[in-house]
Amino acid sequence: MAYMGDWLHGQGIDVHGMNLDQALEAADLDWTVETSQFRYGPKYQHREQGKQVAYRSDTGAFIDIYDQRIPYQNRDLVDMFKGYLEAADLELGWLAQLYDGKEILAGAKIPQSSEMGNDRTDHFLLLRDSHVNGKGLKVSLYSNRFICTNGMNVVVQNQVIPHTRELNQRKQFMRDTIDQVIAKIHEREQNHQDLTQVEMSKEEATMQLIAAFGNPGQPVDDQPRVVQTALALFNGQGKGSEFLTAYNTAYGLLQSVTEYYNWHAPRSEAKTALQSLLEGSRNQAMHQFERQLVGVCLR
Repeated sequence: MAYMGDWLHGQGIDVHGMNLDQALEAADLDWTVETSQFRYGPKYQHREQGKQVAYRSDTGAFIDIYDQRIPYQNRDLVDMFKGYLEAADLELGWLAQLYDGKEILAGAKIPQSSEMGNDRTDHFLLLRDSHVNGKGLKVSLYSNRFICTNGMNVVVQNQVIPHTRELNQRKQFMRDTIDQVIAKIHEREQNHQDLTQVEMSKEEATMQLIAAFGNPGQPVDDQPRVVQTALALFNGQGKGSEFLTAYNTAYGLLQSVTEYYNWHAPRSEAKTALQSLLEGSRNQAMHQFERQLVGVCLR
């Protein structure tokens, strides 16, 4: 598990073997979301019906203005996820908080790994919840190529669960997730296995990259950074590019793009990069390219 800090871009705390109290304390999540009446104006005499100010109990730091929202507490979220995992013979492995606790993340490794020779991809079940008004509870699958910690997040529930009902009424959502995760793993395993059988020349790889990210008709030297870097990774600079699964294959080209967005794309802060990999522009770009390759090579 030593590579955990890499796949979470240094944002996670390893909580294997810890009880609930220990895990929350280690991840600095042993606090609650408190709310108070939203007041404003001279001597704060004005109140707005249904609106509340949310803040951290430990520091008093402002979180957001709530509008008819039920706060889900860190302890309850982690406890529910931990119990769900234990019922499925899984173990809570990591906790993280982003943006001063406004978003929390809990992760568990799924025992099933996708192995193709020496090329291995591990899978993680992620629970994410935001304490910000208008955002909700999400569960997703995070697939991570072991050799180079290239991660790609896959939504397994299209529905984002809003904070309009009590958390204990969301247990069915958690119970329904594991079957969808396993099905998604098998689907992606088959696609990736098939992509390893598709030979890809340098010229074909260049064409696919330009079609997705570049400027048709322009020489490679004038293409965007993503095209030039991913092409160099495909041509031998990428980690694991020498594996038979990746060497001059469509799968190798896909891994070149995921390596670019995980480790070579311009970034500011690690937590911003992680957020983008989970559901932002980097995640969208990787999935778009995967769909392109599957559509061109396997259909």
